[in-house]
Amino acid sequence: MDVNAALIDLYQDSELAVAFIQRQNDADWQILWQNPTARMLWGEYDINLDVELKLRLLSALQTLSAKSFKHFPLQGVQAYQFILNHYQDGFILQFLSNTEEDVRLEVAKYDEAVCHNAIEAAGLALFDWDLLEDKIHYTDLTYKICEVSPVEMGNTKQALMARIHPQDVNLVAEEIDAHLETKWPLNLDFRLRSSNGQYIWLKLTGRAQWEPETDLPMRLVGSLRDISEQKRTEQTVYQRESLIEQIFDALPVSIYVKDGHGCFRFFSKQTEALTGVSRNKAIGRTDFEIFSTEMARQNIQLDAQAREAGKLLMSEQKRIVDGQPHCFMTGRGPVTIQNLDQTSSTWLLGFALDITERYKMEEDLRSAKLAAEDATKAKSDFLSVMSHEIRTPLNAVIGTSSLLLDSDLRKEQIQQMQMIKRSGEHLLYLINDILDFNKLDSGQMQLEHRAFSLFEQLETVASILGPEAQMKGLLFKTDYAAELAPFIWGDEARLRQVLLNLMGNSIKFTEKGSVTLRVSLSKKTPGYGRFEIRDTGIGIAQQNIGKLFSEFMQADSSTTRKYGGTGLGLAICKKLVEAMKGQIGVDSEVGKGSCFWFEIPTPAAASKAVDEANLTQNFDEQRPLDILVAEDNLSNQMLIRAILTKLGHKITLANNGLEALKQLAQRDFDLILMDMQMPELDGLEATKRIRALGDNVKATIPVIALTANALSGDKERVLDAGMNDYLTKPIDIHALKRALWKWSQV
Repeated sequence: MDVNAALIDLYQDSELAVAFIQRQNDADWQILWQNPTARMLWGEYDINLDVELKLRLLSALQTLSAKSFKHFPLQGVQAYQFILNHYQDGFILQFLSNTEEDVRLEVAKYDEAVCHNAIEAAGLALFDWDLLEDKIHYTDLTYKICEVSPVEMGNTKQALMARIHPQDVNLVAEEIDAHLETKWPLNLDFRLRSSNGQYIWLKLTGRAQWEPETDLPMRLVGSLRDISEQKRTEQTVYQRESLIEQIFDALPVSIYVKDGHGCFRFFSKQTEALTGVSRNKAIGRTDFEIFSTEMARQNIQLDAQAREAGKLLMSEQKRIVDGQPHCFMTGRGPVTIQNLDQTSSTWLLGFALDITERYKMEEDLRSAKLAAEDATKAKSDFLSVMSHEIRTPLNAVIGTSSLLLDSDLRKEQIQQMQMIKRSGEHLLYLINDILDFNKLDSGQMQLEHRAFSLFEQLETVASILGPEAQMKGLLFKTDYAAELAPFIWGDEARLRQVLLNLMGNSIKFTEKGSVTLRVSLSKKTPGYGRFEIRDTGIGIAQQNIGKLFSEFMQADSSTTRKYGGTGLGLAICKKLVEAMKGQIGVDSEVGKGSCFWFEIPTPAAASKAVDEANLTQNFDEQRPLDILVAEDNLSNQMLIRAILTKLGHKITLANNGLEALKQLAQRDFDLILMDMQMPELDGLEATKRIRALGDNVKATIPVIALTANALSGDKERVLDAGMNDYLTKPIDIHALKRALWKWSQV
């Protein structure tokens, strides 16, 4: 409590004894200031030794009105008349050295000024409700806080209740009735409508007065305080914490956080499943309180090692979970947390990823080398499960992280969200590599044949990778031959994929110097274009060049440790180039750099053959749509709602195919986004039932698949079921805009 300087000046020379008092807790009271008269009467008085006076102070906390009583201070020679007035979060205590009438008049003279200043300083709006007459008197500050005129506010219970939010009316009525019947403390929060139609959060604190003989309530007095900003802050914090918690719970990773004292502060859903300890039991407790002594001691030792190292420490551990052996990749490392007092603390972030399936996959792959047919089937089955199960949480992780990065976050939160987003994108990149390789290896990859702008694709690749090269201090150059046709026939996406992969490798393995993209006509094969990516990187030994385009292989095992990767990138490039009826190769020398090249057919196309709509259409110019979304995953529901709402569309959610059919039967929609795998009724069967509606106009509503299934054949299954289009998760915003624009024109 800060004592107002004006009040100190007012009481400094007063003949009244005056002291400003604040409660630290129920057992500790402190005199913040007292005038010379008070010091003369009782010196440096220790209120905490005066039990009777402390009880008086505690009793005064229950009412907003002034309180007067006689009291005999400890070691005093006479009783004094004490007067208590509320001030901010404490009291102004006045007491008299005698009971003469002139002194009492002096007290009265100051009381009004003191009470007025105290009420204004506390921001309290007061009311006095005559329960017998049903008349409510409000102070002027009430109308100011509530942003309403006296006429609009009225002075009856009915007028008050009419302005309270419909969801809060019953609560307010019940709390007031309970107070009048049981004399239980009245303290509640509710929303009240202002003159402009907006609702303001108010905190009401009050106390009734009862007729002594009948014990019937006569009046209710109390205060109102604007807590709108507090509620907004609480809601924002709650939403962010809830969203972050859902993100972590959606990840297939056990994540926990410990504070500087070793107490758990975060305990994810996966951690509950792994340890068998509930989140409620773990939060606020140490390892020794929830685990066995042996396990707790081991965890504390590993925590100490991570703190001492000052970085993330990784290891692999084997554990028995539900009676079955599991292998986990674990890590723990220190994180710096900013405290409210601007100091910082070192906490500990830990995680555990179940990699048992990875080991099983490796065993399946080793077995596949001995039995090719069985291996192909086993790999396809595994990839189907992995595609759906990993893409579903990845969709929520990447999409929600992007939405959070657009919100108002602190610096460390931005860094954490960027880390989550980059990790999710990297995992998606690895998954896509494996899926592409599987399609190519089984001969199921189908290339498009359409006219496109060659230079536009080349510049797109340069704009994506150029900044990455510049960040490493590399010179990034392009050289396009003048005789190249501006438009060619082919698969622009797969050409771009090969260029991105080869150029990305060159940038990765080049520490200094330059990377150059050169495009010209082939000198050996007429009608073919030659694409060269030259770098001044580490180079490749001649004996290792033969390994480069083999799957799961890299030139040297040391490059895997230093630069990472799956070893699939070049194998995919080779299969894509060969699928385009071309050839690929590399010329390299250790220490001097490499030149990766490929040649593919580049038949010229007339400019009119290029799809002008795809080049010029602005998909952001989309009219608002009424969209039905069938999705069973809660995290993905939140994400697709956020994305579509941000794009300006109206959303209705259905948890499965049956709910989607019921929603469609009740009203019309512009189109439907339909997941494939849902409980009770999946998206394929739901679409078939929609198309079976016959002459009903709803049978022709556009249905777009939005699914984590991304293997070969999934698109065909979707179209065969009657859907109009196919989008995969994680959601590509541009592809989503394009599909919505296309099918809203039908």
